[in-house]
Amino acid sequence: MKILLVSNMYPSKEFPSYGVFVQNTETILANEGFQVEKAVIQKKTAKWQKALGYAGHYANVIRKGMSGGYDAIYVHYAAHNALPLLMLKKMKPSVRIVTNVHGSDVVPEVPSQEKFQPNVKKLLEQSSVIITPSRYYEGLVREKYGVQTPIRIFPSGGVNDAVFYPDKENKKELMARFNLDPAFRYYGYVGRMDVGKGWDHLLHGFAQFLREHPELKQEVRLIMVGSGKDDAKFFKMKTELGLDESVIHFPLMKHADLAAIYNIIDLFIFPTTRKGESLGLVGLEAMACKTPILASRIGGILDYTVEGENGWLFEPGNPEDLARGLAAYEQLSDQQKSLAGQAAYQTAQQYEQKKIQSKLSAIFHELELTK
Repeated sequence: MKILLVSNMYPSKEFPSYGVFVQNTETILANEGFQVEKAVIQKKTAKWQKALGYAGHYANVIRKGMSGGYDAIYVHYAAHNALPLLMLKKMKPSVRIVTNVHGSDVVPEVPSQEKFQPNVKKLLEQSSVIITPSRYYEGLVREKYGVQTPIRIFPSGGVNDAVFYPDKENKKELMARFNLDPAFRYYGYVGRMDVGKGWDHLLHGFAQFLREHPELKQEVRLIMVGSGKDDAKFFKMKTELGLDESVIHFPLMKHADLAAIYNIIDLFIFPTTRKGESLGLVGLEAMACKTPILASRIGGILDYTVEGENGWLFEPGNPEDLARGLAAYEQLSDQQKSLAGQAAYQTAQQYEQKKIQSKLSAIFHELELTK
């Protein structure tokens, strides 16, 4: 079966984590014996580069779709790729499209993304199959669009256990790699400094936690990994809250370095407020390193987080509740923390890439039988 993989997100040397789940999907399909070709673009920062990139991308999608002889076109990110695919479908009605929707595809994060919604609905209606990352997101799609298209669940490429695995016994060596003081215990955050990611609520919650437990100010630190449109706001807020010594920031990292951070930290904090948090793969990556999570009670996170077993939940956008969660975690015994880490690891194994890849191939084999 010959598949054209379409996406406006794909990793590059400069941005190695950007759209890495699309690359993981490509690997999975190839491992399952499918012939995969790509029509993708990589991240650009300048507006003119983005404009030229999308123009070329759209033309490439239509050109390849018309002449490539593909059995299916598999698209990631319906919002930004719907236009050329709808044009292609009009010119070549026999084209069969499999649409993977996640994130802002269904729940726009900013007003400018609303303009894509009519085309998203049309693309989902004209797709042969829709793929969503979680049961939660499947419900959102059905509720919002009312489509009759079959929906299947596949968790965003899964977790690569060749990269994300427990390495707690080497924690001191890992700390030395990042010049971290082993005298402290560390919490962690990984995500963009951007709208809806909850980095601001995390800073406020962590500041409140330290105010209420001043004795821990010389025991714990918060590592925050990521960059984004709100970088300037992040650094300003960190200073205003008196957290310059207590919060350690790193910019975007390669996956191997992220795995080291997940192993260094005792607790991963996932403060998203996005209703469109379709799965939350970073939470599963942390769990794969035997690190439990403290996460917002929202979105696809609820598909895999069991309160009090592999993690804990707090009210989205509520710094006070987040601070209470941190305080409750500090009250746990070492054995309770260890059991939570083990349960987190067992959960992540259910999403391991090699274990789930057959689910994706089954979707395409099912499509092949309906020709």
